[in-house]
Amino acid sequence: MNHSRYLDNHEQKNTREQNFSPAFLHQIINGISDPIFVKDRQHRWVLLNDHYCDFVGHSREELIGKSDYNFFPQVEADVFREIDELVFTTNITNENQHLFTDAQGITHLISTKKSCFQDETGNQFLVGSIRDIILQNEVGKVQDVTGITDSTNLMETCEALRETLEELRQQNEELAIAREKAELEHQRYQDLFDLAPDAYLVTDLVGIIKEANYIAAALLSVRQKFLVGKPFILFIAESGRQTFMNQLASLQQVQDWEIDLQPQRSAAFLARIKMVAMYNSQGQQVGWRWLLCDISEQQAALHNRQQAEKDLHRLNAVLQAQQEASIEGILIIDENFTVTSFNQKFSQLWQIPAALIQKGDDRQLVRWVLDKLVNPDEFVAKVKYLYQHPEESSHDEIFLKSGKIFERYSAPVRKQQGAGDEISPLGDYYGRIWYYRDITEYKQAEAELRASKQRLALLIEQTPLAIIEWNTNFEIQTWNRAAERIFGYTTEEMLGNRFEIVVPENARKHVNEIITALLTQRGGSFSVNENITKDGRTMVCEWYNNPLVAPDGQVLGVASMVLDITERKRAEEEQQKFVALIENSSDFIGIASMEGQVVYVNPAGLKMVGLSNLEVAKTKFLDDFHSPEAFVELKEQITPLMIQHGFWQGEFRHRHFQTGIEIPTDCSIFMVKHPETGEPFCRVAVARDITERKQAKEALLKSEAQLRQQAEELKVALRELQNTQTHLIQTEKMSSLGQLVAGVAHEINNPVNFIYGNLTPAKEYTQDLLSLLQLYQSHYPEPVLEIQDFVEQIELDFLKLDFPQIINSMKVGADRIREIVLSLRTFSRLDEAEMKAVDIHEGIDSTLMILQNRLKGNDQRPTIEIIKEYGKLPLVECYAGQLNQVFMNILSNAIDALEESFVICHLSLGNNSKQRTNYKGLMTSPTICIRTQLQQPNQVTIRIADNGLGIPEDVKKQLFDPFFTTKPIGQGTGMGLAISYQIITEKHGGSLECLSQPGQGAEFVIKIPLIQHPST
Repeated sequence: MNHSRYLDNHEQKNTREQNFSPAFLHQIINGISDPIFVKDRQHRWVLLNDHYCDFVGHSREELIGKSDYNFFPQVEADVFREIDELVFTTNITNENQHLFTDAQGITHLISTKKSCFQDETGNQFLVGSIRDIILQNEVGKVQDVTGITDSTNLMETCEALRETLEELRQQNEELAIAREKAELEHQRYQDLFDLAPDAYLVTDLVGIIKEANYIAAALLSVRQKFLVGKPFILFIAESGRQTFMNQLASLQQVQDWEIDLQPQRSAAFLARIKMVAMYNSQGQQVGWRWLLCDISEQQAALHNRQQAEKDLHRLNAVLQAQQEASIEGILIIDENFTVTSFNQKFSQLWQIPAALIQKGDDRQLVRWVLDKLVNPDEFVAKVKYLYQHPEESSHDEIFLKSGKIFERYSAPVRKQQGAGDEISPLGDYYGRIWYYRDITEYKQAEAELRASKQRLALLIEQTPLAIIEWNTNFEIQTWNRAAERIFGYTTEEMLGNRFEIVVPENARKHVNEIITALLTQRGGSFSVNENITKDGRTMVCEWYNNPLVAPDGQVLGVASMVLDITERKRAEEEQQKFVALIENSSDFIGIASMEGQVVYVNPAGLKMVGLSNLEVAKTKFLDDFHSPEAFVELKEQITPLMIQHGFWQGEFRHRHFQTGIEIPTDCSIFMVKHPETGEPFCRVAVARDITERKQAKEALLKSEAQLRQQAEELKVALRELQNTQTHLIQTEKMSSLGQLVAGVAHEINNPVNFIYGNLTPAKEYTQDLLSLLQLYQSHYPEPVLEIQDFVEQIELDFLKLDFPQIINSMKVGADRIREIVLSLRTFSRLDEAEMKAVDIHEGIDSTLMILQNRLKGNDQRPTIEIIKEYGKLPLVECYAGQLNQVFMNILSNAIDALEESFVICHLSLGNNSKQRTNYKGLMTSPTICIRTQLQQPNQVTIRIADNGLGIPEDVKKQLFDPFFTTKPIGQGTGMGLAISYQIITEKHGGSLECLSQPGQGAEFVIKIPLIQHPST
């Protein structure tokens, strides 16, 4: 039987241990983002979280048991040891900032906080936390002020935890004693149920039945469940009830007496009663144990011998009454296999309808019974066998389809014989009587009882507690498997040995005192002792000892239960470390049930949300810690992710209970699962106030936005400045170039016109002089000698033939000079600075004229072939001089590309100057193709294409950027195409694009309106 106080205390104990188990606390410490460490008095690491291992760059296995000197330089290790020793000596929390170089060689400015605490045995430990200072100088100042307060709270909390642990230890001792006594009581009850040959009852002090065995229920003609809760006096005959009350009031511990019992469905009978008082662990009487023995049959037999003649005529009536009053179903069949009688109980057991009973048809009755059976053939075979062997009795069990089990007993009915008469096998046979009893509940109880016995045996053998039984000489009588496992000795080795084998020398005096108390019946004892195993290992065990006392008060021995708590002691020490870490943390650490009830909040968390103490926090739910909007987000978004992945981490918001202001936090939420079932039983939140960090971040983002805006404005201004600079440079360049070209053309044009104007008269004069000379030669064929010599000297015949040709050559040269001057004037267009309609073909031709020298072949390449595919174009409105500049830039780049193609491809001269072999083995020649066409009613397209190497994609993207060039320094400014693009797009409202693929040449496509819009 379980004691309610024991259950309540046990539940509280489990709750506390469950909330602060090492696995649970280890999860919390690993949830803290700061590096956390614990050192013992020898400055060796004994506990670390994952962040500390990551911070120093070593695994937990490498660090545990080592000191700073194993991993850090001598100078840094000396500083760390000096600070740690100061904390150990003064027991004052230390906060400091210093430089630290991690495993990657990166130097950090870190803030360390170190505190000292003691466990229950006086061992000192140092708890430290590290924070990397990043944008937290102001936060550090606040922490310097509040550090002393945190240390004081930590010491007070540690002292409270020690007091709580002491209370828990005392409660644990009381619970162990109560559990031992409860188990012994349960064992005694179990023994009584198993071994008592008579009816067994347990009542309280006033006689209310609490427990009853099957024999007692059968004796009183009721079921076991019916007895529980009934006053025992109900089963006392009316005539003996007053005597019973008097006896009950004056009974001592043990007493025997007789009284008449009155069962529910049978006659009263005389019974012998033995009562034994029951006491609780405090020595108070709580009830009675009753042993009932039916002595009515003995009395009836004596009475029958005395009254045999008197009661003979009433025998049949009495037998019939007994048959009906019997708790068993009775069926009597005569020697002719005819049903002679059956009682009402038989009809009830087999659920025989009244109509069938009234018919009296034996065959239908047999069929009805057979239909109820699981195995009717076996039933019939058994019946036939017994009728074939009438001298035999039978006792067996039959199973019904309904699941019930009947106990069946059959015996032959014979004539009652005298003492010296012989029994005739058949002559005195009158049939057979059958008894049926529903033992379904009995079988179930029997199975439960058997299972209980098995569980009890298994409990002794499989319990983790060592079960040891000693005799009065303290020689071991029982030694279970757990004892073998804990102490290392086998049962064979320990049986008959004394206890000293497992007790160290220094503890034997204390153990002897416990033994003396047990043998003098001073009650059970609980102690925590050091013990020695077979291999010499020392361990810590809890001993629960109780004397085994016989009913007469004699001590028969001692039963001990032993629990190895060595690991638990270590775990308690670890638990104290974890608790200190949690209480010492500067982050919010909160624990809530899966339903949202707050269970715990550490001091830093209470301060962050504005709560005065933990008791106030325990009255809150999760929704109290957040605004309605934040709680909806927590419930609908964060919680499902946490359940799916086991944790969630990110920025969230907590509410300050005093001001109502939302506090931005860097939050980690995770579930803690039961180590055995794997089911989550609580959720833990670790949060850090990032208000100042958020403000700094917002200020930084605002500053970055302003800088980006300023940078964008500067970029736009720079682009405009570059365009303006480019335009000014080009305008000035073209203005100077135009003036130069125009001046050169003018200066050349004047003398050329003079020469060209005099060539015709000079030619006429020459013809006249030659005609006059011809006349002289015809009229004076024989000139004087001096003239003849001079004629020979000047080769007069050759002179007459060559001189007209010289005049003609001079005329051709003058014509060429005039064409060049005209091309220069057309290209410069100084007289056409305004928008006007022109023939763009003239501009292209004039540009080609100027570039004629570059088109000619040389020793590096053949002559560049110009293919003109001019369309029929009307006059185009444009800035003629600027458009000619675009043609010049594009054609110059095309010539450069063709020259570069021949250099890169390593082309060589051949017999045919127009054909060359490229790197693919194909014959080609440098070509520039110029096409013009009118594509739309108001759009003119000029395409200038070459068959060079083409332009790569990355170069093509920057082709029109100012100052971008692929030419060597000094050979290009990167302005030509940028200016051309500006002239086409901005000045003419058109477009300029480049179409090219590597190895396929390049094509520049110019599109301008035929007639400019007034706003262009």
